[in-house]
Amino acid sequence: MKVQHSEEKFYDPNWQRPDVVYGNNLIGGIVEPGEKFAVATMEIPWNLAKDALPARPEAVVFVRDMELHTLENQEKTVPPVDMVAGIGGGSSHDLAKYLALKKKARLVQVPTILSADAAVTSAIGIREKGKVRYIGHVTADRILVDFSLIRQAPKELVRYGAADILSSHTAIYDWKLASSRGKDKFDQRFYDNARDILARLERRRFDIRDVNDEGIRTIVELYLGYAEIAEKLQSDRAQEGSEHFFAYNVEHVTKKQYVHGKLLAVGILIMSYLQKNEFEKTLGLTSDLGFETKLATIGVGKEDFSKILMTLRTFAEEGGYYYSIINETEFDRSTIEKLHQMLS
Repeated sequence: MKVQHSEEKFYDPNWQRPDVVYGNNLIGGIVEPGEKFAVATMEIPWNLAKDALPARPEAVVFVRDMELHTLENQEKTVPPVDMVAGIGGGSSHDLAKYLALKKKARLVQVPTILSADAAVTSAIGIREKGKVRYIGHVTADRILVDFSLIRQAPKELVRYGAADILSSHTAIYDWKLASSRGKDKFDQRFYDNARDILARLERRRFDIRDVNDEGIRTIVELYLGYAEIAEKLQSDRAQEGSEHFFAYNVEHVTKKQYVHGKLLAVGILIMSYLQKNEFEKTLGLTSDLGFETKLATIGVGKEDFSKILMTLRTFAEEGGYYYSIINETEFDRSTIEKLHQMLS
């Protein structure tokens, strides 16, 4: 049993891949004999999984929001446990990491969708006053990738998991840009590793679109590839850039919750266009992956879209986010109108 937790975000250059189990009907092996455990989840994944659990959890904690004060209050309701299981999507996994951190418990992640990479990453992403923060680090003991469980989810919610891989296309551009401006260090080896991962994504794009076992496995394996880069590079530069900051500001401006991958898919196209970074190829790849990339897909109207872009540079700079194309873009009315037409 591995329990490696930290109150502060840090990267581990000696990172080792978590134990990942692929198969069908795996949830019956989620807990060790005699262990007391808690579950972090949401209503739909809980209803899918609860009858297959081998024992009754000490507590079931449902995601309300990811604001720190909410998590602090929820953690107080959980008794001492040996293990915390995250069953669901990204928010369930981040909540599970937070509870495991505070309870000093073993962590098991069971993705039921793959809308974000939180199941395999160690950093705990929360919101504080609407802005993303990372407050701790928890290494999962085991990840159960149950094909039979994931296939019960709407296909689009699995496909959009690949957006957290395709985000590298715009993120590594931002990384190189920042390095050329003296804003960050650059590492050619990890840059090349990220490009290799993107190439693997492109090769398997139709498996991902079809949500077959190979497509599901590919998303998880490529998540793990980026996790290794981040730990050894001690930076999320290879995967997180302007496309993520756009997504964060959508949440900040609208005060709504979204499917993370849907926001990213739109953000990737916007930033690829602004970067002059193989936009047409990127547009084709999003289509092949089965992504919908219109503003109507994420429910953002023209007025909100304008506000999101007009405040984006200030949001990124005041939030201390990585230097990116956002820092060099003037989001004037003409630019916003062009982007709105492109995404309508």
